[in-house]
Amino acid sequence: MNTVQCLLRQATVGPGTDDLLGLLDPAERARAAGLRHAVSRAEFVLGRATARLLVAEGWGPAPSTITFRAVCRTCAGPHGRLEVATPDGVVHVSVSHSAGRVAVAAALGVRCGVDVEKIALRGAKPPVTALSTVERAVFDAVPPAGRTAAFVRYWTRKEAVLKATGDGLTVAPATLTVSGPTEPPRVLSWTDRPAPELPVHLSDVDAGEGFLGALATLEVPHTVIG
Repeated sequence: MNTVQCLLRQATVGPGTDDLLGLLDPAERARAAGLRHAVSRAEFVLGRATARLLVAEGWGPAPSTITFRAVCRTCAGPHGRLEVATPDGVVHVSVSHSAGRVAVAAALGVRCGVDVEKIALRGAKPPVTALSTVERAVFDAVPPAGRTAAFVRYWTRKEAVLKATGDGLTVAPATLTVSGPTEPPRVLSWTDRPAPELPVHLSDVDAGEGFLGALATLEVPHTVIG
């Protein structure tokens, strides 16, 4: 079976992040200026700058000439999964960030989704309503000390898939069942799966100490470069 090369780059917010503003287009700079939270603003700037540099590295256009297009699958608004036209064809781009960590994936002609998450909870308990019945049974058998990491592993796999399909959180994560945290990543089932009915290929990625990540592509299996 043919595979697609999916370029992956990761970066961490740091003192030089503001220097990357010049790589963004006017609309992106305006969006960054509107973000009140300093970390969120830095993550956005770093994500878009890294995306431009990655596309330039892989397919040749100068970063300053790259214009990303985003059309929401649900409402057709100017947000959602990114893509950019290059001389080689359309490159699909996915950006994720968590706690100052940014991951960007890009693939030529194949839709992709990446997710990176810090191994931590935003509340007192894991939001287990995001898990399917099958996943919940596996999760409940995990010793308490390992449950945060187990939930984050589930979440990154699900989020990567939902980003690749363009559904995002308009689709309830519990309708999607992925393999258990200690098993090789794959989609097991999807209840009431929205169109298009395309095969989904899933892998875990090394997101650095204290983080977990996952990458998904539609139709075509991938090899990760980076």
